[in-house]
Amino acid sequence: MERRALGNATLVFDALDREAAGRIGVAAGEGLRLARERWGLRPPDELQVHAMTSWPGFLFRAAPWFWRPWLLLFFPLWVGRVARMWRIAGGWTQRFGKRSAVGVKPPRLLHEADRSLGERLFLAEPDMDRKVRQIAVHETVHACSLHLRLPAWLNEGLAMAAVDGAAGKMTVRGDSLSLLAQDGPGRRAGGGHDGRRTPPPFRRGAEAFLRVYAQGYWRVRFLEETKPGLLKELLREKRRSRAWLPAIAHALGIADSGGSELDRQVVEYFSKKQ
Repeated sequence: MERRALGNATLVFDALDREAAGRIGVAAGEGLRLARERWGLRPPDELQVHAMTSWPGFLFRAAPWFWRPWLLLFFPLWVGRVARMWRIAGGWTQRFGKRSAVGVKPPRLLHEADRSLGERLFLAEPDMDRKVRQIAVHETVHACSLHLRLPAWLNEGLAMAAVDGAAGKMTVRGDSLSLLAQDGPGRRAGGGHDGRRTPPPFRRGAEAFLRVYAQGYWRVRFLEETKPGLLKELLREKRRSRAWLPAIAHALGIADSGGSELDRQVVEYFSKKQ
């Protein structure tokens, strides 16, 4: 493995992927810039950016040495889920204490990924080099927000909005707006949650997965266009995941803090623009 300084971060890659790693590193820098300028998100204290060629290699190389025995000990508990995610994921972000690690598949491996789920959400990008750059921006923004423990929709929405900014165009399918009108698991009629801890979207099935991503993208776009600076202001304060929708509802003057009224306004706003 080769290593290269990337500002205050470290780029890690196989010699075979040196050229792709260079592009990943540039895109990661763009992700850091967008996260800072748009939302005031600071980079992690310690950041590694990997041209990711296998999930075990990425996790064990990225982890500090004292984390590795624990990864081995609990390997049987997470190996199945991680292996399934590897087939569809173009990138990965993992936190190991103070260290955050971003992994991005180089183009030669991205060709082999199962893109059937992503094709339902993202606009087609046949140029694998551009797609890799988009993934690198997305994952690097995640690395800047991991410490905040944001709700899944906001975590993904920020990263997806940053990709649009880096690409200079919309990268999400317009018809994904319709996913906001669907009832998701664990939602009451008023749009809130049933009080139980909600598992990550990738554990709730394909439809829930797509809905969380679409919800995040369109909500963040709506807030950025109608209330510029609001998210940046709110992100200055760390709050519980469940407190985000009430805080946004209060800022918008919405009585319903569960999300249904916010989604109704989002759909109405963008339906008029399309």
